Formats: sequence, structure tokens, C-alpha cells
Amino acid sequence: MTMSVTNTRLQKICVIRCGKFRNVAEDPHSPMQIDRFDDLPPQTPLETDIVIVGGGPSGLSVAQELIGSGLRVLVLESGLSAETPEHAALNAVAAVDGAAEDGFQARRAAYHSALPSAWSGEVQRFGVRCRGLGGSTQAWAGKSASFDAIDFAARPWVPGSGWPVSHEALAPYVDRAAGFLNLGPNVYDARFWDLAGSARPEPEVDPAAFRDFFWQFSRGRINPMDVMRFGAEFAALEADNVRVLLNATVTQVHTDPDGGRFDRLEVATPDGGRATVRARACVLAASAIENARLLLVSRGSHAPGLGNRNDLVGRHLSDHLLAPVGRFDAAAAPGIAGRFGFYGLRHDGHSHMYAHGLALSETRQEAEELVNGAVFFMETRAEDDPVSALARLVRRTSPSPYRDAVTVALGPGHVAKAVGLRALQSDRMPDSARRFIVDTVLRRMPGTAAREFQFRGVPHKLVGAEAQGIVEQAPDRDNRVVLSDQSDPFGLPLPEVRWRVGTRERRTLLRMTQMLRDGLAEACLPVPELPDWAASGEAGAVPVIDMGHTTGTTRMSESPTTGVVTPDCRLHDVHGVYLAGGSVMPTTGHANPTLMMMALAVRLADRLKAEYGS
Repeated sequence: MTMSVTNTRLQKICVIRCGKFRNVAEDPHSPMQIDRFDDLPPQTPLETDIVIVGGGPSGLSVAQELIGSGLRVLVLESGLSAETPEHAALNAVAAVDGAAEDGFQARRAAYHSALPSAWSGEVQRFGVRCRGLGGSTQAWAGKSASFDAIDFAARPWVPGSGWPVSHEALAPYVDRAAGFLNLGPNVYDARFWDLAGSARPEPEVDPAAFRDFFWQFSRGRINPMDVMRFGAEFAALEADNVRVLLNATVTQVHTDPDGGRFDRLEVATPDGGRATVRARACVLAASAIENARLLLVSRGSHAPGLGNRNDLVGRHLSDHLLAPVGRFDAAAAPGIAGRFGFYGLRHDGHSHMYAHGLALSETRQEAEELVNGAVFFMETRAEDDPVSALARLVRRTSPSPYRDAVTVALGPGHVAKAVGLRALQSDRMPDSARRFIVDTVLRRMPGTAAREFQFRGVPHKLVGAEAQGIVEQAPDRDNRVVLSDQSDPFGLPLPEVRWRVGTRERRTLLRMTQMLRDGLAEACLPVPELPDWAASGEAGAVPVIDMGHTTGTTRMSESPTTGVVTPDCRLHDVHGVYLAGGSVMPTTGHANPTLMMMALAVRLADRLKAEYGS
């Protein structure tokens, strides 16, 4: 990267040697170079080979794959190293047409507010985005799985389904992405039992309706007590050809005068700083909502928006849909946890954690014209949980300090365990000892380890379990992101979301609820108490929320008349502009999408090396 600098501090930070970055005062193979864009002098020109917009798991996966490639790489992250309220406000969504049903926003706020540190349902009325290095992995639970083969197929009963690449073609990239996430073997079906050396539980739960499904949890390398935080892990890598600029929000994507090739980006900071970044190629990896918005606002050579000549940018917006499908009381919970709990797997000297659930069989999907879906099981916290009460008292947010004080006093065992776990997380604990303890717990007590991930290392008082149903949303061109007449702090139109849930998705959740009840009863397992809407049999009454797994707005396709990017994730009509992340996915099945998003990013990086490498 070349740049004009007059600031002595910046001259010490970065100079060019053989077309690569390096820190002058340090070893050429020093850890990742990360700076704030607002530390650059005004109007500093920036040049690089590959510029990546977005420092989430997809953008950082592309960058990580390009380490040592000989290509100069610049990552532009709108946020800082961690979330801040100022940057979270940039995630505002102007409106959510079709999501105004009673209780929708309250339900999603109750679900989504648990993990992100700066998320607000008033600001993000659709989706869950984190502006900061690592993107969504700053707030996720680490839950990972690959898609099913049926998710890539053109299903006659799911209009718009079908990928231009196959399940088999993507499998090697899924394995590479799993390495980034510190995952175990990519086995998510009944083959897990043989891999783990465990007998398959009997009797099966209605194999005509369901099949065994497993999710695994991405575990941090730096902090084994936490799930993978990809920003921190990336920052610890050594790379002299990659640089990250924080607090750098891209406001426009420009092409050459003919509109056929990428030329430059405009970048801004909240306090008014501006700069231009020129590169040979650009990768937009800023989320499904932001990727679409950036293309729509970039009208310099394409009046409808970049890549939008066929009015497809922003369309086919989709998300996973979630609804509670059953509840188990304290007496039934152990039986459910024993069957559908967590399993430790030792592989290549490392311990990994998997969760067992149920997924709809392909035959049942086809026979009843259902979308893909699954059921997973979670333990539930007591209202009089002493650790939660203690947290409220410490933060001075308790609505009833006396009642919470009594709750803490009556639960000394849970509080003592919490103190012990915090000691395990302390910097004074030797890293080797901590890793040994965590590995042992993962392998021998995976349920206990799961609680530490789920409840952030705090031993809460548990009173039962619940079953949650998750389904894919079928592609619908009328579900879309458009530009609002409201503006953000940079003067750009806010994204306006037009999104409705179809009857097919609600009917799938209703049928899964009914099949779960019948299947558990036939297998002599505890039968859940069903929600009121399930008894009515009315699919329209199913109370869904979006899962924050937003996808589809720049879907890949063979033809520019059916999608926005090619199977190689390049804009159909603009050379040098590539997209990464969930926005390129035509469909998403039921699985959490991060692993597959990263697999596509790894595949894209290979394409960039082949096209732009020496």
C-alpha cells in the first residue's frame, strides 16, 4: 500500500518494502497491523491490491487466506476492536414492514439482547449486527453446522431454491473454514455416534419425520473458556501483507467511467474524516443488509445502484425463523438433557463439544412440502436464580433490592460456584492448567461445559428445559432491503426492510411441534407441554422471530436475471467487485450460517489468489 504521510507517528507505523506492509521498529513478521482510520492525516490516499469492506468472520476469512499470498490486503472495519454505542447506532433500520404483529419486537428483544453488548431492538428492528472487529462473533454463541445436501437442491415446492454450486464442491472449503473456527470433524448427522464411539440411543424418535442432527460449538484458542471471538484471534496472527483500519465506514463504491470495473471506495469517520481507497479488487463483506445498501447507494455509473440493472439487489431477503415448540418441567428436563444434551468428542488431541437435536427428514419435507427445519433443546433458568439476582445488585439495576438480597442469601452454593469459575478465568490461572481443566470438562462433562458457554460461565439455577424450532425462510423477491428517505450520520439513506413471513414457514413450525410431541411419546421420552398456539392448529398463530441470520440480498446465480453475483461471488456486470457473507446465499436450510459463510469466503480467497496473484 502506498500513502502520502507527513505525520511522524504514521511514518513509524508503516512503510513499504517489496510492496508489503511491515512495522519499521519491529520484526518483519510482527503481529497484525491494526490502526484507526481517524489517526491518518486528512485526505490520505490509500492504495492496495485487495480491499475488504467489513471485519466480520467472512471478511476476515478472506484476509486470513490471503496472508502470505504476495497481495497487499486492506481490511476496512466500520467499528472499533469492540462494540460501542456510537457505532452500534450505525446499524439502524428505518422500518420493518410486515413485522408489526403483536409482540414481535418484544419477543425478539428478549431473545437477542442476551449476547450483544450494544444491541438495541429500537435501533435494529430487524437483524443482529455488531460493528467491531470480529463482527457477529463478538456476540454469537459459537453454534456451528454445515448445510444439508437438500439445501443446495432445486426443490419444486420451494420457489427460488437451488444453488449454482453443489454440496460436494463446497465440502473441502467447509473443512478449511472449520479449522479457522477451531471445530472438530464436520459430522452433523447420525455418523457422529460411530465417531464418538457411542451407541445410538434407542428407540429412535419417528425416523420417518426426524433424523439425528448435531451442532458443534466454536471454542476460542486464546481463551478456552469462551467461544471463538474471531477479531481477537485474527489480530494475533502474523502478517506483513495485511493491514486493518478501524473506524472506517465505506460510503460509496465507484467503478471506472464505463461502469464495467471496480475503481475505488470512499471512506469516512463519524467525526468527518474522509479518504479514498483504490484497489485492484474489492470484497464487500459488511452483512446482508449493508452489502445491499452499499450497492444501492453507489449510483455513479449504475443509476439503479451497482449491480442492480435487473432490480435484484436487496431482494430475496431471508432469515431463520424461531419459535418455542415445547416446554419441559424440572422433573422431565433430566430425561431430555440425557437424550438431547451435549456430547464431548476427542479428536486429534483436542476436545470438542456437540449438541444433539432433531432435523426434519428429507422425505417428510418433500411429502408435506415443508421447508427445512430442526428442533434443539435448551435448559431454562429459574426466576429466582441467585446469580442473576447478585448481578442485578452489583450493577444497581435491581427493581427489588431486598428481594434479590434474600434470593442471594438463599442460594450460596450457586454464588460460590460463580466465584470459583471467575477464578478459573483469572489471568493468574496458568494457561496450561486452564486448558487442561476445560478440555477435561468438555470431554467428560459436556453438559456442564455447555452451560458455561450458554450462561457465560455462570452456574445459574435451572428449572426445566424447552424445545425451540428453527426453520429456513423460502426465498421471496418481495422480501427486500430498499433505501429509506431517512439518513444516517454520514448522510446515506438508511436501509428500509420490507419483510413478511409466509404460511409455508409457519406451517412447518406447526407440523414440527405436532411431530415432536408424537415422536417423543412413541419413544417413551418426556412429552413437552405445547404452547397454546399449537393446540389451535392455526399456522398463522405461530409467534416467530428473526434469528439475526440475515441472508439472500445479493444471491448467487448462473444468470444475471436470477441473481446478483456469479457462482464465484463476483457482481455479474462489474469486474473486480466481489461479495462475501450470507448475502450471497440463495437458501440457508436450518443450520446457523457462519461456518458456511466462512467456507464461501475461503473459496473466494482462492479465486482472488488465482486472478490477482503473481
